[in-house]
Amino acid sequence: MITISEYTYTREDFDKPHPYEHICGIKDPFQQGIEERKLEEYARTVGFKSFKIALRQYREKIKNISAALSVPDEVSDFDDQNLELDTGDWKADDMGVWRYGGNGIEVACPHPIMPVERLKNIDTGELKVRLAFRRGTENRRSWNTILTDFDTVSNAKNIVTLSRIGISVTSGKRAQSLVDYIADVMDRNYDVIPETKSVSRLGWNDEGFSPYVDGIVFDGNANFGGIFNSIRAIGNYDLWRAEAWDCRKYSIAARLVLASSFASVLVGPLGCLPFFVHLWGMDSGSGKTVAQMLAASVWANPTVGGEFFKTFKATSVGFEVIAGFLNSLPVIIDELQLAKDAHGKINFNVYELASGSGKLRSNKTLGLVTTPTWANCFITSGETPIVGESDGAGAVNRVIEIECKAETKAIQDGHRTAGILKANYGQAGKAFVQKLSEDGAMDAARQLYEAYYEACLKDNTTEKQAMAASLILTGDYLATNWIFQSTDFLSVSAIADFLKTKDEVSAADRGYSFMCDWVAQNASHFRSSASDIGERYGDIGTSVDDGWVYIIRATAWNKACEDAGISSQALLSHLKSRSLIQTRGKGFTKTKRIGGIPSDCVVMKLREDPDAWATGEPDEQLKL
Repeated sequence: MITISEYTYTREDFDKPHPYEHICGIKDPFQQGIEERKLEEYARTVGFKSFKIALRQYREKIKNISAALSVPDEVSDFDDQNLELDTGDWKADDMGVWRYGGNGIEVACPHPIMPVERLKNIDTGELKVRLAFRRGTENRRSWNTILTDFDTVSNAKNIVTLSRIGISVTSGKRAQSLVDYIADVMDRNYDVIPETKSVSRLGWNDEGFSPYVDGIVFDGNANFGGIFNSIRAIGNYDLWRAEAWDCRKYSIAARLVLASSFASVLVGPLGCLPFFVHLWGMDSGSGKTVAQMLAASVWANPTVGGEFFKTFKATSVGFEVIAGFLNSLPVIIDELQLAKDAHGKINFNVYELASGSGKLRSNKTLGLVTTPTWANCFITSGETPIVGESDGAGAVNRVIEIECKAETKAIQDGHRTAGILKANYGQAGKAFVQKLSEDGAMDAARQLYEAYYEACLKDNTTEKQAMAASLILTGDYLATNWIFQSTDFLSVSAIADFLKTKDEVSAADRGYSFMCDWVAQNASHFRSSASDIGERYGDIGTSVDDGWVYIIRATAWNKACEDAGISSQALLSHLKSRSLIQTRGKGFTKTKRIGGIPSDCVVMKLREDPDAWATGEPDEQLKL
């Protein structure tokens, strides 16, 4: 070994490569370290103080020269491979993937496997990779593919999950080797491996409308593959149009549901809110389900309970996920009675879905899960209305309800129509979107919508009811023109009967009406003789013209509101603002002796004209 005293380098020699070549030429890392320290000490004695910097620069130079001179000598050599990929120092042939390592042969996979496609989601920008792999020797041309996240193939812990679909990978060194192989090949062949645009949902996107845009593939959850595949054109388009036209002509219910299906794809582009169209009726054979099949057949396979046509037997999270996936397409749900709980109460929140956004949720690492959003129409059915007295104005406002009876069926011959729809579907939706995507078409649709909206508002309905009605009317107009090539458009007057007035939508108005009816129903509990029949709720003015009722706040009033699902505080605030209750100071009650005992009572004005209220036409002075 050379000692310090044996060095003959001068100060100028350290500006030349010779000292550094001497260091880097020592193969043993331990001996190289010793020599590096000795030579650094010697350099100091001759006045050169930048030895470490010069050595680092020399090593970087050698590294760059080596990289520039290295030429890959391996390429993939799998039988019947779609791509020939530069594999660097990996051997990749029908015997598997391996390379020589410091400790012998390093095996990444004992069978053929290679990345063949890179997918980039046009909504999120996230990348996924499609792997092709083959097992066995009997059919050497039979390649399988799996689409997976980059998180899976870039982490040794995650990549072992691929063993579930047949890829031979085990935890430990094998998993890390497979990760390294895929990463090396992806890096070396970035421009060779094709990149495809992808979507994980349906509906409008920056490229057009999925799934009708060429060159875009589905990269979403495998559980949605069935829904995605159900949206396709099957059968005879003319046969479908003839049957749909007959259904449309037969009943207003079928016509509204069909128009709503087309209108669903207008919700987002026109900046509107999601809405519901609900068919209900106690009678069997009224055609509700087949009418929904008609709506579904515009886009997809309309089989009841199939991939596209769901029932209410699901959770609220499930409905959110489906709505987010369909995004612009209608969500069609049958059998509302399946959503009832053990007490017969409907466990379904209209307002949550009509908001167009799912709940904010966290994941296992306390990060936020991507919240699904949607802009579409919900077409539902059941034996009862989907909103009740206890539902808020927000929910009531978003629903157009259509009652179907056996004597006024929605579909004339349900069995025949269902058979035709199941064999012919999916053409109309695609044709509708194609026409809507033409230059100027969406602007024309917006002008049409705004004209209908102004006309609907003149009918004493709410803005949100007018919005839903205008979307349906616009959808009908465009479909009638483009799909059925007719001028038999749906009129504003035809849909007006199904729209709720401002009084019907107002939760406060409905709450006041309920409490007036509740007092009438329990009138005997407001007389001095109430003790003879049970509990006393309060007192009614002795004079016929008095028109005021005293309801004990703490027991009777609060319980009646709670049983009806009405907010007591909100209702009292509303009644006070309309002078329909008498109060003392800032509160909502007055003291009244009930049975000789002072009690805090809600003093409420009763409706003055029972006959007028019975016909739904309240006295003008009391109209809220």
